[in-house]
Amino acid sequence: MAKRYIPDLAEQNALNEANYLRLEKLLGDCEAPRYEFYWTSPSGSEVEVFIEVMERFKFTTTLNISKVNPEMPPPMREVALTLRLYHDARMAEVVTWTQGKQLSGVYRYPNDRMYQIDEKAQANVYLSEWLAHLLRHGITRHAWVPSL
Repeated sequence: MAKRYIPDLAEQNALNEANYLRLEKLLGDCEAPRYEFYWTSPSGSEVEVFIEVMERFKFTTTLNISKVNPEMPPPMREVALTLRLYHDARMAEVVTWTQGKQLSGVYRYPNDRMYQIDEKAQANVYLSEWLAHLLRHGITRHAWVPSL
């Protein structure tokens, strides 16, 4: 009998807190409506990252973050994530993949969309790796100035 998947909430919360801090380093207080970054791949092509503020409320902000890599084949050339930032908890999580429905914490496997049982956890790990790479190698097209 297969072992039932139980999400590790402490691990996921720590990852969501780290993602919030990474986004805070990249975007400051999210005052601009759009942010643009890029880096040059080893082959010389430019990989672009766009972050748009979709909604802003007192305790939450919803962002759309997309990456365009011209070297990738068409289905993976552009990847987009919708993120929700929870300012009171100082956490950020992936809400949806590219134009998808809201991700569930646990999926039965197999399923119609062929999501992994821990798809949401994997999406947040992917976000953390993406943000860490952007912090190390990304160059902003328009520098933001922190408000005083």
